[in-house]
Amino acid sequence: MSTEQGERKQPNETGGTTNPRRPIGRRAGVWVGGVAAAALATVLAGAMSQGFGWFEVTVNTQGDPVDVRVDAEPRMDDVVLSPGAELSTSELAELADLPAEAQVDWLEDNERGEVSGPRRITLYLTGNRAGTVRITDLTSVETCKPISRGTLVRMTSGRGAGVESEIVNIHVGEGPSDAYVYDEVGNPHDYFPERTITLARDEQMALVVDFSPAFTGSICEVQLDLTVWDGNTKHTERVSGPDGPFVVMSIELEEDEGDYGAVYLGGEVCHQYVPAPANWSSDVNACGEGNRAEW
Repeated sequence: MSTEQGERKQPNETGGTTNPRRPIGRRAGVWVGGVAAAALATVLAGAMSQGFGWFEVTVNTQGDPVDVRVDAEPRMDDVVLSPGAELSTSELAELADLPAEAQVDWLEDNERGEVSGPRRITLYLTGNRAGTVRITDLTSVETCKPISRGTLVRMTSGRGAGVESEIVNIHVGEGPSDAYVYDEVGNPHDYFPERTITLARDEQMALVVDFSPAFTGSICEVQLDLTVWDGNTKHTERVSGPDGPFVVMSIELEEDEGDYGAVYLGGEVCHQYVPAPANWSSDVNACGEGNRAEW
């Protein structure tokens, strides 16, 4: 979907919410012969803006045109453990005493569990040039492999396809995805090129990205490529999380449970952990008497 925009005018431009650029006060100084020339040369070689006498020198070409900071939200969904991981009776009892979100954290930290389902990150984008820069595309780069199915811990039941307009979505598990959004009736549309994100120097905006995994039985490492124009120069900035690529795993269907050595119901499904019976999602007694959480 990436379309080189060059200097083409965009129908809808989205800018940041802050513009902290401030005029720099003038300072008087005495410039004498070669000392003044040497000082001026030093200023021109720098990548910063300083006010001297009655003029301002601005040079800023260091780093990428857009500075990106990533904030990843905690996840609450089913957890997959590798074939070598097992949960003892005492560990299941310990988990049951924790809030559902803490159960997920425990399985990640102690059993190296991988959390399935959608995940959300926020990209804080800041302009890093003296002039305006433009973001004209966002595309995923992914590497996927089959899920290593050992133990499945069901933490949630029932998922809606909630539509959140103006939140950028990325589809994961079926090859590179262009960023898209939903309209008011729930139909997906490409976010770019009908929109352009413009950022002045030091101007920041937050872009929320939802990763939506396909039902492919795969676990994927995902990075994002931003297409950025600095004047007439095109840049591609690759974005990862603080620990490397974002890990996104598809939701396991009930029909996949036969490939697991063990399947438990816990979290927001059952108060105390129980082995998942066949067709548990339609069985109101799957958790046992008095053990059902709010489904």
